[in-house]
Amino acid sequence: MHEFRGTPHGARQTEGFCQAIALDCEMVRVKKGRQDVAFLSAVDFFTNKILISRYVVPSEEVVDWRSDFSGITQVIMNAAISSGAVFYNWREARDKLWEFMDDSTILVGQSLNYDLEVLGICHANIVDTAILTAEAVFSSSVPNKPLPRMWSLKTLANDFLSLEIQTSTLGHSAVEDACAAREIAIWCSRNPGKLESWAENSRIREKARKFKKKSQRHCKGSSKRNLPASQQSSRVQEHDTAYYDHSDDLRLSDLAEALGYPEDYDPWSD
Repeated sequence: MHEFRGTPHGARQTEGFCQAIALDCEMVRVKKGRQDVAFLSAVDFFTNKILISRYVVPSEEVVDWRSDFSGITQVIMNAAISSGAVFYNWREARDKLWEFMDDSTILVGQSLNYDLEVLGICHANIVDTAILTAEAVFSSSVPNKPLPRMWSLKTLANDFLSLEIQTSTLGHSAVEDACAAREIAIWCSRNPGKLESWAENSRIREKARKFKKKSQRHCKGSSKRNLPASQQSSRVQEHDTAYYDHSDDLRLSDLAEALGYPEDYDPWSD
């Protein structure tokens, strides 16, 4: 934390300055369970021009490249280093990003707290698509309290844009994710009515999910109490399977009725 810095002030008049930037990092795991940036992408929010798309050499020993997500391996990083197409540490990556922005620039992205953490940046002007959409769903949540859940970038891109992202078996593309966050933020600003409709449907599904989970716990507990101890472990799985297969429709319709929806309303149909 002692190496965190606030974004510099007063770059508005410099060449290449951007009023808003979509940002995404790919991370790897280093010692002591921490994360380090291994790839940085930045896109001009208004022009969709790619500003940065480059590997970043981790500053500490990597214990997990998280290749399924990051798309990076030791071999790939070594090749990037050999070609010179890298930032040699996270500070160099941060300095390059700051060439395009100042403290007035709006940063746009999904769960940006993780990206800013690995870049050591303190920045106030944020549009976080994870928070933006979750707050639409949980609009009555208490301020400064954690939101009950957030939706993934992949889900939001599919729901709002009918866009399939993160489909590669070789890991995520930071450029693709930054551009997807950009498009989601634009969609939300242009379609407040559709966003509220999505949020209402998501609230219903979330209540149904919690109702289902609570009912399953209750049913599982009742089953165990009503069986001899010697049979509890062998019968719970059988009982749960029957419960999943035969009880969902009744419980969901009960929930919909409790929420004031018509008798034939199906909360999963929207």
